[in-house]
Amino acid sequence: MFYTKKNSVFVSLLLSFALLFSLLLSNVTTVHAETETKPVTYLALGDSLAAGQTPYFKIGKGYADLLAEDLKEIGFLNSFSKQYAFSMYTSQKVLDDILNDVRKGKDDTTGIRAHIAEADMITLDAGANDLLQKMKRTDDGLSIDPVDLSEVLTQVENNIKDILVEIKSLNPQAKVYVMGYYNAYPYLPADQQEQFLPILNELNDTIKEAAVSEDGVYVPTKEAIAVNVKVNLPNPSDIHPSVKGYEKISGEFWEVVLPNITNHLRESIYVNGVFQTFDQDPVYINGRTLVHVRGVFDDLGATVSWDSKTNSVIIKKGTDVVKLELNSNKAYKNGVLFNIDASAKVINNRTMIPLRFISESIGAKVKWDAGTGNIFIAN
Repeated sequence: MFYTKKNSVFVSLLLSFALLFSLLLSNVTTVHAETETKPVTYLALGDSLAAGQTPYFKIGKGYADLLAEDLKEIGFLNSFSKQYAFSMYTSQKVLDDILNDVRKGKDDTTGIRAHIAEADMITLDAGANDLLQKMKRTDDGLSIDPVDLSEVLTQVENNIKDILVEIKSLNPQAKVYVMGYYNAYPYLPADQQEQFLPILNELNDTIKEAAVSEDGVYVPTKEAIAVNVKVNLPNPSDIHPSVKGYEKISGEFWEVVLPNITNHLRESIYVNGVFQTFDQDPVYINGRTLVHVRGVFDDLGATVSWDSKTNSVIIKKGTDVVKLELNSNKAYKNGVLFNIDASAKVINNRTMIPLRFISESIGAKVKWDAGTGNIFIAN
């Protein structure tokens, strides 16, 4: 067959129609599946670390705040509260608050038990103050009477178990993450470290055994803080972490929290906390993820259309308009030209576009988790 100019125009129009049809059809054939994943209600219980005490005696952002921010960034946070976390709290005080259904502040109209009943996820750090209140500090370092140490460890074990039992009775579905402690005295001389570290290890072993025995998840923090002590614990006269230190602790929680809230799925895409499935799997080109144009952006509140004159996909959200030409590294946002390293393509009759560039261009946040390969997008 010989192609005349007229035939060439006809073929071009036919291809444009096919692409337009694939866009329209995709609105019907794309499958969106909600798994049991959902934004979580997060409650932090415990001592000054949950409260966010700084190395300079103020309350700021602790590991719980940072963990909540990470959850919010990927669309997995419904609400967060640390109103029952206080400096100097022992495991006994945490337990007493739950048993007595305390209320903290004039705005607390329901009490701690109602907050526990509503939570999907609870973090707990308790036990260090039980130990520290019994320890004596002298010129020779930190010490504790062996009888007192045995009593403290028994108390911590029983209280952690009782706390978890109470939580389970109020909310059997809540996932509870129990923190192990770091070395809060890294500036002690080496000989005094040798005396203190075995005691810390005993405390952490006790907390871990108590947590695991009642279906809690133990989260170690000792090694993470020890990596860079001067940055993580900058004040030798205080035991509390810097923001960098709290980030390290939050990172340890993140490693165990994320697989649980995503049902241990890998290399998946979540939009505002909802797991997505597509009739055309995402593809990876030049280190960039391309997704089916209808698969994600509808859920972000954007509209998708096709410009047959320029063979371009147009995504609109609010006042933002993004335009991508097929097989071109040129993209436009509100008329401004951007050079991108992954162009829009048609694969298996589905129009695929670069995920991060488009998402961020319409105001969404994109986060990739290296451990699981999961991608999280949130408005």
